[in-house]
Amino acid sequence: EYGIMKNKFILLIASFCAFAFTACEGDGDADYGFGKVYMPQAVSTGGLNNSYAVPSGGGDDTYNFRVANGTVKIVLGIMRSGKLSDKKGYTADVYTSAEDTAAAVAGFGGEAMPEGLYSLPATVVVPDGKTGETFYLDISAASLSKDEYAGKKLVLSVGIRNPSAYELADTGTKTAVIVDVDALKALL
Repeated sequence: EYGIMKNKFILLIASFCAFAFTACEGDGDADYGFGKVYMPQAVSTGGLNNSYAVPSGGGDDTYNFRVANGTVKIVLGIMRSGKLSDKKGYTADVYTSAEDTAAAVAGFGGEAMPEGLYSLPATVVVPDGKTGETFYLDISAASLSKDEYAGKKLVLSVGIRNPSAYELADTGTKTAVIVDVDALKALL
């Protein structure tokens, strides 16, 4: 009789567990969070500030730039927060601002990156099904090798605005890119 009761108890527990797992099915796919557009590099310091040192890390262990065809391509990006079932793509404008760059120089030191030294895309396109996309701040490697930039830290505030879908985040939409010219040249 004890064995029958034990078997019924085990069957009852197994039935309960199966019911519990079935009742939770699909909850992991539910939407959560808010669809806010931001730049991951603007929060790379863990929220301390929006500085983004290039290069970061030490030696060959920096992955925030690439070199292709004589161009230093500083990695930047755009992301949408939240886990949403809506997987539609979106675009956002990329911009720089002399005022924001001056504030970054005042906050982090260095000097403003000259306008003719770099190029950026005007718009970033995030395709359907993705939450984010990479884009690049391009600087000619030959230009960085000029004596006039030796020993300097060049600063540029890069921002995003006007997302075609979702909302712009309250913070994390401007990144203060700080290029340590000598450290970067040592890795080229």
